Amino acid sequence: MSDIFALFAPLDRAGPGDAASLRWALEVAGTRADARVLDAGCGTGADLPALLAAVPQGRVVAVDMAAPFVARARARFAGVEAHVADMTTPPGGPFDLIWSAGAVYNLGVAAALKAWAGQLAPGGRVAFSDLCWRVAEPPRAAREFWAGEGLELPDAAGLEAQVTAAGWRVLGARWLGHAGWAAYYEPLAARLATFDGDAALTEGFQAEIALWRAYGASYDYRLIVAAPG
Repeated sequence: MSDIFALFAPLDRAGPGDAASLRWALEVAGTRADARVLDAGCGTGADLPALLAAVPQGRVVAVDMAAPFVARARARFAGVEAHVADMTTPPGGPFDLIWSAGAVYNLGVAAALKAWAGQLAPGGRVAFSDLCWRVAEPPRAAREFWAGEGLELPDAAGLEAQVTAAGWRVLGARWLGHAGWAAYYEPLAARLATFDGDAALTEGFQAEIALWRAYGASYDYRLIVAAPG
């Protein structure tokens, strides 16, 4: 097991998010109790309890490219079909809802939506989150940090423009908010304090958490619920 998997092994969440924001997305999407749902980029499975609760007569499929994360999700949630698979070509479709928390940056919004359009059942919806600026003039430290991570952050309007340019309709949008970041970073900070793995990995995450504590009001995950056409 690599150090990053060892770091996250005891943690429930491998990225910002919370059940409240997911429930909002499910409501906007009109997800039925018998829906077929895909968790695209599921990580360790933090969102699976809320997805399972939302579709008691339905089906939940979870995919991630990290085999240790998938193994943990499979072990924790017997009602989930968890697979090591590319989130653009998942097994088990078509889906009524594709949920993806913070994972579209791997592909880009346009490429992800193009791929998912072919995975949706008629009337299907996609709900995803992506990192955006919340302010017109982001602090230099925040701009330099995310640029160093290879990310060019849009603002909220820019993210919605990417969705509409891909031929999709935005059905709803909201910010994740402080609680969703705290649910990820506070347990991670406690874990880092005692983690004896790779020092560079530890320092990198500690720097990310310090940035959020200092400048987190300037950026956030933007949740989008969208439909083709």
